[in-house]
Amino acid sequence: MNEETKQEEAARKEGVLEYFHYRGSLERAREVLRLFQAAKKAASIYPPHHEMCLHAFGEFMQGFHDFLARRDSFSLQVVGDEFFFEGRLMARESVLYYPLIREFQEKEVGGLNISGGLEAQEFTDFLYLLNRSAEELRARGGLKRLMEAAGIASITIDDPGTWKEKPPESVERATAREEYYEAVNVIRELADQVVSDRRLSTGKANRMVGVMLNRVGENRSAVLGLATIKSYDEYTSFHSVNVLILSLALGSMLPLDRSALMILGTGALLHDLGKITIPQGVLTKTGPLTAQEWEMMRDHPARGADILLAQPGVHPLSVMVAYEHHARYDLTGYPRIGGKKLPGLFSRIVQVCDVYDAMTTTRPYQRARTPDQAMRVLVKEMGATFDPLLVKVFIDMMGVYPVGTLVRLVTGETAVVYEAVGDDAAWPRVKVIRDAAGGEIEPRIMDLARLAEKVGEGGRAILESLHPEDAGINPQDYL
Repeated sequence: MNEETKQEEAARKEGVLEYFHYRGSLERAREVLRLFQAAKKAASIYPPHHEMCLHAFGEFMQGFHDFLARRDSFSLQVVGDEFFFEGRLMARESVLYYPLIREFQEKEVGGLNISGGLEAQEFTDFLYLLNRSAEELRARGGLKRLMEAAGIASITIDDPGTWKEKPPESVERATAREEYYEAVNVIRELADQVVSDRRLSTGKANRMVGVMLNRVGENRSAVLGLATIKSYDEYTSFHSVNVLILSLALGSMLPLDRSALMILGTGALLHDLGKITIPQGVLTKTGPLTAQEWEMMRDHPARGADILLAQPGVHPLSVMVAYEHHARYDLTGYPRIGGKKLPGLFSRIVQVCDVYDAMTTTRPYQRARTPDQAMRVLVKEMGATFDPLLVKVFIDMMGVYPVGTLVRLVTGETAVVYEAVGDDAAWPRVKVIRDAAGGEIEPRIMDLARLAEKVGEGGRAILESLHPEDAGINPQDYL
C-alpha cells in the first residue's frame, strides 16, 4: 500500500469514526430531551419526593451521564419555533415537544445548557422553578434571577434571540423531512381549530398538499420513505400526513392530473379530522370498546365530513373522502352508503393507504405489522375491503418489501430497504447497517441485483423481514 493510499484509508477511517461519534451523540441528545420532558411533566404533577418524580429524575440523570460519555455538556438552542442541537435541526423533536418550545418562549428561555457537574438536587430545583407560570416568573424577576438565587450553577439559560435564524438569502430549501414535520404542525393547528370551533386554515392544508405533491413528482421512492415516520403519542397527526403521502404516490400512478391529485391529497390529509371530536381515552383504549364508544368511532367519518362541509373552499370530493374512507369497497363498512355501487375513486385510494399505515404503526391496542405482513392483509381483503386494482397498483408501487422494511439478506447482513429499482420488486436497493454477526457498520447502499449470481436462478436476496422492535432498530434513522 503506497503512502497516498494509506492516507486515503486513514481519512476514510477517521470519517467513519466521526460519523459514529456524531450519530451516537445525536441519539443521546434526543434521549436526554425525551427524559427531560418526562421529568418536567412528573414535576408538574407530583411533589419532589413522590416515587414517580424520583423515578423520572433518576432516569434523566442516568441518560444525561450516558450523554456525557461523548460530550462535556448538553446544549439545546431555540431558533424560531424549533429545537437545534449543535446547529442541527431536531425536526422530529420540534414537533413532538412543540408545547415545550412555546413554554420556553413564554418564559424567555432562548437555549438550555447543562454542564457535567449537575447534581440531582440541582436538577430538581430547576424543574420546579421552570414549572412556575410565566406571570409568576416575570413578577419575581425572571427565571434566570431565580436560578441564581437558588444556587443553580450547572444549568444556565440563554436569552431569547441568542440563536438567530439564517437571513432569508442564505436559507436553503427545506428538506423533505422538514416539510413532513411542517405538515404535522398544520394538522395540529387544524385540530386546535376544530376543538375551539374556529374556522380551519384550509389554505395551509392545501399548500402542504402542493408541497408534498411536488416531492412525489421529484422522487416518489424518497417520499415514500417519509411515510415510515411514526409517533406512538401523536398517532392521528402523523397518520394523516402518512396517508397524504401514500395517497399522492398511489394517485400519481393513475391517470390523474395535478388538480385531481390536489383534491385527493386534501381529502387524504383531512380524512380523520372527525377523530378530533372523540375523547382520547376512547382512541387509545386497549380493551374492547363499549357500545357507546364504538358508536363514537363509527360516527367520526360523518363528523369529519360535517366539519369540512362548513369550510369554504373545500372541494366536495375531498369531503367525500372523509365520509367514505371506512365504507369498504363492498360498502359493508360505515357509514352505510346507499344509491351507489362503489365508494368514490379518491375514497378507495385513501382506504388502501389508511389501513396500510394503521397496520404498520404501533398503537396502544396493537403491535405494528411489518410492511410485507401488511401487504399480505391488503391482498387477502381484495374485493371486500379494498379495490383489487388499486391494491395491485399499490403493491407495484411499494414493492414486495416497501421502503423502510428491515430485512435480513442472504449474506446474513441486516439492511433497510431504501429504494425500489426497476420492475422487479424482489430486488430493491437497500442500505446495509449490520454485518452478519449483528455488529454496527458504516451504512452503505447496495443494489440487491449484485447478489443475483450468488443466490442463483430462483433464489432470493432477502431471506426475511425483521420486526424493528425486536431488532432494536428504527429504520427511519437510515432513510
